[in-house]
Amino acid sequence: MKQLWIFQVRNGEAFQAQVKGNPIMKHDGKLSILRCLCTKEEATELEETFRGHGCAVESNCPMETSEQNTERKNIMQVLGGTRPFPCLRCPECAWFDPHLDSLCGAGFAQGEGWDDDAIKGSMSSEKFRNDFTSCPIREDVLQ
Repeated sequence: MKQLWIFQVRNGEAFQAQVKGNPIMKHDGKLSILRCLCTKEEATELEETFRGHGCAVESNCPMETSEQNTERKNIMQVLGGTRPFPCLRCPECAWFDPHLDSLCGAGFAQGEGWDDDAIKGSMSSEKFRNDFTSCPIREDVLQ
């Protein structure tokens, strides 16, 4: 699977390299930050090529964790307008949590909230207590 790889290339001789489907990567012999969409095997070959030119190389393939992926998708859905907040107060609410599918740490919206200890700990804050008691969804759930 192709992923975005970032290479920090230092010293050595100047050179150019290219992986099919990517622009030419140019190193000036000093310091270059190069990017390439490639497989792990292609990235390893590039590192060997860079070292063959006498360069020091550090590579990184920044990947999202599954939690980061869920958070990004939830935020994008909310900000993109394709997924509404459970209620109008949610954007200002202390219980809003983009990590959760329900978006609600108190568990008032559809889906799971935080664990009991986290909810109890949050209730020590006045903002959390006020948002908890004034939530219109909470009233719907309790009825």
